[in-house]
Formats: sequence, structure tokens, C-alpha cells
Amino acid sequence: MKFSKLISNTLISGLTVFGASVILPSEKVSAAACPDPTTTNITSLANGGDSSSFYQTTENLEEGEGGYCEGTPTEYGVTVFKMGFCTKDPGDPTGSSPRAGLAPDYTGSNCTFTYENESGEAAAFGAGSTFNLSDTFATKPATGTYQYAVILINKNFDIKAKFGPIGPVGGTRTTYYTTTNFKQPATSTTDTPPTSWAAQPSPLNTFDSEGSCEATTQNLPVSGGSISAYLLNSSGTIIQNDSGASICPGVDKLFGVMKMSSAVKITDKTKALKATFVVTDNGATVILDNSNNWIEFDSGPFSVSFEVVE
Repeated sequence: MKFSKLISNTLISGLTVFGASVILPSEKVSAAACPDPTTTNITSLANGGDSSSFYQTTENLEEGEGGYCEGTPTEYGVTVFKMGFCTKDPGDPTGSSPRAGLAPDYTGSNCTFTYENESGEAAAFGAGSTFNLSDTFATKPATGTYQYAVILINKNFDIKAKFGPIGPVGGTRTTYYTTTNFKQPATSTTDTPPTSWAAQPSPLNTFDSEGSCEATTQNLPVSGGSISAYLLNSSGTIIQNDSGASICPGVDKLFGVMKMSSAVKITDKTKALKATFVVTDNGATVILDNSNNWIEFDSGPFSVSFEVVE
């Protein structure tokens, strides 16, 4: 999918100045949600004339998207390196040319960070739950007025998910589970999950699913403003787009920037910067793999927003 679809249902809520918070809300989003196999009888995987197959059921939900839907992971994880505010977009301070081949300009964009951890801190949670990042790396931002909120995270989203059961009523019914191997699911035909059920590292290596390296996407409208995102390499520089590459080489981190509709004013009363990730019917992508005849998983739409807490 294009990144515009990936974040089209973003909800952004705030910032925490002392002890950054990462929150996963339980709100539904408008993307095609996966059918619930516990209430919808899914009798097979592929089409083959079966009107209640996973393929046909998802095709009925959104035409042209048969074999694909967005689900709610049991657990959703990101690794956070930075959160903060800026007066400009560090990835494109001039507003006319992304800094491809260069690092984001934090200094020239007057950035002030509420959380900085060079090693990163893993945060894992379920829909509707809250995770507080360590106070050790949290600081109060400089007072001032800021138009932009930013977050720097690892390229991998850790998704623990399952989908099923699938199969004929009265017959063998299979549930599929993520493992630590990307798109290599485990299965169970009972109510007991396999011992290999675990979070799957799901890398984001391009914003274009059509087969090219798209390392920058900008000014996509979301609730409360617009969002831009940049893929960075291990040196911290923004990777250049390359239509000749199927994915972007050397992706290490994702830098997200939200331009807020209304600038925020940081005062002595400011307590927090809160980042909200939408995961319900959004955090995990459930995919029919016809070649392997199984259900596999990927991360869902990247969806983050910010809010100042006083």
C-alpha cells in the first residue's frame, strides 16, 4: 500500500514532557477491518467458488482487496529514540526540498526533545493500553511555541497477532499465529496456541508497496494536522528515493513529523507529550498467501499522533 493509505486513519494525541507516554487507543478506524472468525464463519482460505472463503469475505468488505484486511494485534511494539517539538520540519526545513542524503536538521529547526535515548526503549502494548517511557531519558522541553511534533522510532514494528479459526463447520479449523520469523506463521487446530506464538518483527523498508524505494512522504492530511515521514539509515541520514530499487537499502529508523493545525505553546505548566498509535483494526495486516496456502501477517498502517498534556 501507498503510505497515504497507511496513515489515512491516523489519530494523534499528545505529548508528555516528564516521562513520555505511548498510548494505543481502542477506537475503530475506517479502513477495511478483518471479519471476526468467531462470529463470521470463514470456511476456507482461497476463493475457488467458496462464497465464505477468507478471500471472498474480505473482497466483499472492500472491492479489490480480497485476501487482505486490517486486524487488531494482541501486542504492538515500537522502539522509541526521540520525541519532541520543533518550529520547522527537520526533514524539510525550507518546506520545498527534503534533506535526502542529509540528516534531519534538528538545530536549524529549533527542536526541543521531551525524550532522548540513543539506545532506544522498546514499548509494547495492546489496544487501549498505555506504556510510560523511562523518566531517566525524559526532560522538560524549552518553553516556546511549536508547530511540529516529532518522533524517531526503529524501522521494525513488533506485531503479535492471530487469525482464525478457518475451516468448515464440524471439520478441521485452523488458527494462524505470528512467530519470530517474518511472514512465517505457526498454526493450531485447537484452542491452544502453539508454543512458537510470538511477536513478529515487521520492517518498514519503503512507503511504496508497488515495488520501488520511496523513502520520503510528505504533508498527508490527518486529524489535527498533516504528517510527513522519512526513512533514515544507520548514519541518521534521510535515504534518497530510488525508483529502480524494490525497497530502500539500509533502512534503520523512521522519523515521523506532524505539522499541527494549531501551534502548541509550551509553558511551565506543560506536563507531557503523548504519542498515540492507532492499532484497533489497524495495527496488523492479515494477508492471504496463495503460494503457501496460509495466512501471514505484517504491520498495519503507521498511524501516530501527538497531544500536549498540561
